[in-house]
Amino acid sequence: MPTNLFTLRSWTGLVCAAAALIIPALRAAADDTPSQADAFPTYESYVKISGLAPWVSGDTAAYAQRNGNSSLGSGGIEDLFYTKDLSDSTTMTINGRALAGSDDYLASLNLTDSGVGSIEAGYKRFRTFYDGVGGFFPETDKFEAWSPEDLHVDRGAFWVNLKLARPDAPVFTLSFRDEVRTGMKDSSEWGPVINPLAVVTNGALVGTALPANTPYIAPNVLELNEHHDILEGAVTDTFGKTTETLKATIDTVNNLDSRDYIKYPNSNVIADPTVQLTQDDQEAIRSTSFRLLDQVSTEISSKLAVDVGLTYQQLSSANGGSWITPTYETTPNAILPVDTAANIYGGSKLYDYVGNIDLKYTPTKDWLADLGFREESNNTTSSGGFTTTSLASGSTTLASTNITTANDVTYSHYDDHIATPEISLQYLGIDRLALYANYDDAIDHGNQHWINPYADITTTGAGVVTTANAPIGSVFFQEANADDLNAKIGANWNASKFLTIRVEGFRKDHQNRFVGADDIIGTKSYGALYVTGYTFTGVKLSVIVKPLPELTLSTRYQPQEGMMSVTGNTVTGGTGYEVTSGKASGQMISETVDWTPTTRFYAQANLNVVYNYIQTAYPVVVVSATSNIATPIQNSNDNYITSSALAGFVVDKKDDAQLQVAWSQADDYNPQIAAGGQPYGASFLEETATAGLKHKFSDRLIGEGKAGYFRRTDATTGDFTNYRGPLVYIGLTYSL
Repeated sequence: MPTNLFTLRSWTGLVCAAAALIIPALRAAADDTPSQADAFPTYESYVKISGLAPWVSGDTAAYAQRNGNSSLGSGGIEDLFYTKDLSDSTTMTINGRALAGSDDYLASLNLTDSGVGSIEAGYKRFRTFYDGVGGFFPETDKFEAWSPEDLHVDRGAFWVNLKLARPDAPVFTLSFRDEVRTGMKDSSEWGPVINPLAVVTNGALVGTALPANTPYIAPNVLELNEHHDILEGAVTDTFGKTTETLKATIDTVNNLDSRDYIKYPNSNVIADPTVQLTQDDQEAIRSTSFRLLDQVSTEISSKLAVDVGLTYQQLSSANGGSWITPTYETTPNAILPVDTAANIYGGSKLYDYVGNIDLKYTPTKDWLADLGFREESNNTTSSGGFTTTSLASGSTTLASTNITTANDVTYSHYDDHIATPEISLQYLGIDRLALYANYDDAIDHGNQHWINPYADITTTGAGVVTTANAPIGSVFFQEANADDLNAKIGANWNASKFLTIRVEGFRKDHQNRFVGADDIIGTKSYGALYVTGYTFTGVKLSVIVKPLPELTLSTRYQPQEGMMSVTGNTVTGGTGYEVTSGKASGQMISETVDWTPTTRFYAQANLNVVYNYIQTAYPVVVVSATSNIATPIQNSNDNYITSSALAGFVVDKKDDAQLQVAWSQADDYNPQIAAGGQPYGASFLEETATAGLKHKFSDRLIGEGKAGYFRRTDATTGDFTNYRGPLVYIGLTYSL
């Protein structure tokens, strides 16, 4: 890696040096152009060549993920824009970018004729960086990282857009887009590892020191290989005061993803054979959907307009893959490559129908009412199966006669009927004051029927075959209803040229309610009563004050409170009453100061303070009326501060300078929780400082450079992902 770093930095330096060497020639070419009064003109067509070189000490993968660029640096064509009139009615536009190191590329061509239409074709690719780390256990200073830790995902797209737009004629469009996503990224799901305090010798587990329930976590990555195609055609026609759009879309997906993790990383496990790398949860998804939309907009009068839409969508998919989870069997002292779900097969079909109507009513110049109603109905049917294997209890070997194979099958059918009324009001009848209100409520009435996976055929290693029907505990019938309400009311008051106030109150109320047959017959099957929901209420307030023409103060404050609740049927062990399962609270306050005392100097400062938490069962977990777990389940805290400041000033007619600093910090990590639970919350400190200079070599050539220093410490990962170092950026923009 040091060799690659040196090579890329050298290459980046050569790019910048080569660009610098051509400055005299470019300046000579520019001397013939008319001078402009503006020291830094805006170019209509230009090319920008740049290079970025960071020198990272510490975790290079953490730097790449946080900053969105490679720790090896990047360089090349940062931006290319060229436009030219080929005739009185035809214009050509070219966009481009090619940055090596960050693998960021773009090439597009657009031809537009005002009397005919346009054609556009392009390709782009960019890279997203990830850090392949698992968890940190503070009591033993254990940190788990993938090897290699530097991960990335490349996203690419090719597109062609055609548009036929002749005067006084329908407008036809046809587009095709091909998207690809490949690479590896860290996953939010972590695979388990054994206690690092334990020792396994010849299959015997010894030394299992407390706490035995510590949730050790290992690196877990997703391998992505995804393909997505979209073909869309549309026609839009206007006749009188009515405009109609008919659009058809074919959407196909072809994905093959898998999940990898290390089973026993950095432990004292001595197993035969030793399991290190495990590929689990491999899934292939292929789907095709067809969507047809018809949208009509008409102006009935100067006070009333109507939008009506109808949409039909049909989707079919086929899934496959396998979930393989090797398990250590203590009796035979060996690893059994258990087929948790091998040879997965399945398919589903979705039919969706949507109708919507929207009325825009303006009875007076001060009132605007927007009334809408959306109706949706859909049904989904799925079926599939997979194969599982297991080792017979008490087996001392992994012989095939000790292994049982089962074929599991499953089925589901869902119906949903969703009605959504919407209303929006706006009143402008008070001088300098605008009042508004919005309300919508998505009401879903549905039913669900499914059969949990069950073994319909079981075959032992001895060849004994057993068939079975679905057990009663695997069959479920439920009504599934949901209510998702959103409401807000607000005002914008331009009190004077010195003061502007905006305030908005909002409420979000959501509930999922599942009612099954066992609410009546009490069999603990067929589905049960189970209700989940949340309610959030908050305010958004912003005040803009201009005490002086050159000084602006912008203050924003947003508090919100909410709670989550759950109701469980007594048949399935619940209380039968609504119980608060969590409380959430958040406050955000930010301040921005803009100051421009002269035309030669400007400054801006930003400060954001955020306080968020989700309260669960902290500090005591109640198990029953007579027992509890004293070890706390920590609240989920997300409190942090971010700030930044910049100052820019004119050095002379050809030079501008800028200084910028940024700082952010969180202190929510409590490692003491690791003694018996997962320590939620993050603690970090991040600082950056840069100084930049922009110089006008000529009216056609502008150069800019920045030098800075960055640093980040992360206590959440035991400081194993800290990084720091200087960086240099150089760019040249030339007018074409």
